[in-house]
Amino acid sequence: MFFKKHTLLGALFIACMAVSTPSIAQTYPEQPITMVLPFPAGGVTDVVARLVAQEMQESMKQPVIVENRPGAGGQIAAHRVKNGKADGHTVFVAATEMFAINPTLYQDFSFDPIADFHPVTTLVTSPLVLVVPQDSPINSVNELIAHSKKQEKGIDYASQGIGSIGHLLGGLFIEKTGAKLVHVPYRGSSPALQDVMSGRVAMMFDPIITTSPLIKGGKLKPLAIASEKRSALLPDVPTLAELGIDGVDAGVWFGAVVKKGTPEPIVERLNQEIVKAMESSKVSQRFTEQGLEPIPMTSKQFGNYLERENTQWIPLVKASGARVE
Repeated sequence: MFFKKHTLLGALFIACMAVSTPSIAQTYPEQPITMVLPFPAGGVTDVVARLVAQEMQESMKQPVIVENRPGAGGQIAAHRVKNGKADGHTVFVAATEMFAINPTLYQDFSFDPIADFHPVTTLVTSPLVLVVPQDSPINSVNELIAHSKKQEKGIDYASQGIGSIGHLLGGLFIEKTGAKLVHVPYRGSSPALQDVMSGRVAMMFDPIITTSPLIKGGKLKPLAIASEKRSALLPDVPTLAELGIDGVDAGVWFGAVVKKGTPEPIVERLNQEIVKAMESSKVSQRFTEQGLEPIPMTSKQFGNYLERENTQWIPLVKASGARVE
């Protein structure tokens, strides 16, 4: 009798859970959603997040706030989410560096992108462009390489920061071409691009989303795309592979994660809403105009993708010798 009674209670409990679980997604979100970014306003991640956030809040009937928390290689922003509640109301939106580069780059990195967070979805990817100042006498990649070799100390190249994708890509460029380049790290794309435009720094690899407006505005000169194929945004600019420089291609990608332990129905709802926002005609058109390629994935697909990216970038970080104490 005791066994039957508790078996019945167990069955009722399971049934109640089955009924109540979907309601989690139905009532979510119960308050504004905050998308936490590890970069200053105005960068690539900021542009992407604000486009998606604006579309999401119309669909979810709650404000979606973009909060910029730059610094410490993404750790400040990550801890803002990691130390919060696992309820899906705080989302960490970051780029390649935070998920696949910085854990190896930083000596005492304080979070694990895979162990501490639950993947939601990837957002977009953007190829990097090799740019020089508009008034630079250099008009091709071959001229740039030749010019750098003639300089006793080489020429400077800017990056978004130590261990950033622009830094690592510059290292690959040196390895493949023999160019003499000196790395000059900045805190993000915006200040680095300012110094490239002014001529204080000779060149930079930066995503097309931030360089394209400056190229069209006559402030930067593109020499090549670090991608497998040309960009529809800059169709006349060759790829490095076309110029005979293989293996120097990479794009930044952006993804959204939430704190580990967030209920699966909420993760699924977030995934659906973000993907729907990216697929809206307004957002997709803006992405295309800025040279961004949407790459929506399921939560599981994104998890597998994160593991592959770690495998790809870890050897490059170690080979670069870059370390942040």
